[in-house]
Amino acid sequence: MNPVILTNKSTVDGSCFVQMFQFKNGPLVPLYEVERMAAFNQLIGHAKFANAQYGNVYYRGVNGLYNNVRPSLMRGRSHGQADDLNRLLKKICEHAYFHRSLKLRDIPKFNGIVNHSLVNEINRKNRYCIEAMLQHYAGNTRFVDVVDNHWVALWMGLHNFKMIGKGARYCKCEKRELSLGDLYQTSPLYGCPVAGSRSINDDIYEYILLLAMPYATSNPMCGIIETDEFVEVDLRKTLPSFYLRPHAQHALVVRKRDCNNIDNTAEFYDMSSQVISILRVRIDRAATWLGDGNLLTGANLFPSPSVDQGYNNLMMYPDVFEHPFEIVKYY
Repeated sequence: MNPVILTNKSTVDGSCFVQMFQFKNGPLVPLYEVERMAAFNQLIGHAKFANAQYGNVYYRGVNGLYNNVRPSLMRGRSHGQADDLNRLLKKICEHAYFHRSLKLRDIPKFNGIVNHSLVNEINRKNRYCIEAMLQHYAGNTRFVDVVDNHWVALWMGLHNFKMIGKGARYCKCEKRELSLGDLYQTSPLYGCPVAGSRSINDDIYEYILLLAMPYATSNPMCGIIETDEFVEVDLRKTLPSFYLRPHAQHALVVRKRDCNNIDNTAEFYDMSSQVISILRVRIDRAATWLGDGNLLTGANLFPSPSVDQGYNNLMMYPDVFEHPFEIVKYY
């Protein structure tokens, strides 16, 4: 069963179909511009309703439109073999502190008899848990970030994240602003068309990718869903709230299963096959919709180490989290 892709006729009052957007390795999907909150909510609701038989619809807020949805670790690689990441996952699994802190599952023994099938499953899901955590605190994994709260997705697309400082060791989060010149040149609802792999007007828009993920084919375990093709991790169920950031962000991560990567390519991990629609929102409108509530601020969504004790403890182990998996420090 495949996800239901919206059509160019799925517009509602306050939205406008712009064009069909082609991903390099994915489907042709409709791109809508949205100028009213009601239209934003209604289009998202329509996407969920249309995919009720298939699975859940999640959101990914981005500040530019690209022709792929590759996870961060695979953007600069041609081969999909992630030996460096797998070594780190194994190292953390065997690390006594992180085994306790992450609440990883132990290998059960029954009268000295080992169930190898169960051992493989537990080890695999422990590694999913660690990799999902790394996606939120280090950023280079095979997972792609999504959320099930479209306000958070809107906030993420409204901000730029730039690495700064000596050796680019710190991340600065900046709210995007619309200049008067941009505002003057932009017509309501219509704007300028998308061109190439990235829109020439990215400075005035943010984009919400709607991704449909299939329902689990077996019982989820501690927030981890596996299907034949995908892995989905709900970090609010997988990680204790000691690791605060994922809980504040309503965080989930999704990726393709390694066992299907027959050709061992980085391109395999592109998640654009699951995109069913794209919503484009002018950043001044997005800022107005979000308002000034404290829940939608960098201080809440990226809490400092003084509040996020999991974050604090991760930074105390620089010998474990080495390049390219350093724990990102926010400025």
